Amino acid sequence: MGALGHFLEREGIPTVGISLVREHTETVRPPRALWVTFDLGRPLGIPDDPPFQRRVVKAALDLLARTDGPIIVDYPEFVTEEADFTGWACPINLAPTEVDTLAAEIDRLAAWYDRASATNGRTTVGVSGLDMPAAGMLVTQALDGELPAAQALKEAVDDLKAYYLEAASAFPDPGTAKTRKEWFWSETRLAAALLALQPKLAASSDPQHRILGNLTLIPATERHRVDRS
Repeated sequence: MGALGHFLEREGIPTVGISLVREHTETVRPPRALWVTFDLGRPLGIPDDPPFQRRVVKAALDLLARTDGPIIVDYPEFVTEEADFTGWACPINLAPTEVDTLAAEIDRLAAWYDRASATNGRTTVGVSGLDMPAAGMLVTQALDGELPAAQALKEAVDDLKAYYLEAASAFPDPGTAKTRKEWFWSETRLAAALLALQPKLAASSDPQHRILGNLTLIPATERHRVDRS
């Protein structure tokens, strides 16, 4: 989108974008960019918080008055609230055990994912073209053996994250988007696998693996977990 911005500007159309990965924006150097520290896929910040989201949009639109680009402006607000687990309930125990596996965890979530898909009439799972057991197997193979192609691994991980969070939204007391995210990164075997996989990707000789490991596998808000994994 940054490159498209340059094209539109040459046609006299001012542009602004919201950046989630600063390193990419610094390379592309779009005419105007507002850099935010929110999770990938959430450029406006806190879900279900219209006032917060309006502030982000206004900050981006205000940059249209700037003519000194290319510029990257840091958005001043962060999503740092402590997770609120009031009323949080999960009908199944997904905490890792000695005999548990990623495959078993994925299987236990299937019924909840099916319920969420039926209730919502849609799903964001499917970009990889894999079923979830196969996507989980790709992650396990990446941990235990040779790394697969970076794009295939990224798409499998994106599908798995969506699968887990959509499944959690169908729990009897689903909590909030914030508590579901905290549950995912604190309690699931998939999150533990991704945290363990990050250094292997970051140390790969393949630049696409390094980009995945250093920039996109773990959201910026969860990077503090890498050193503890």
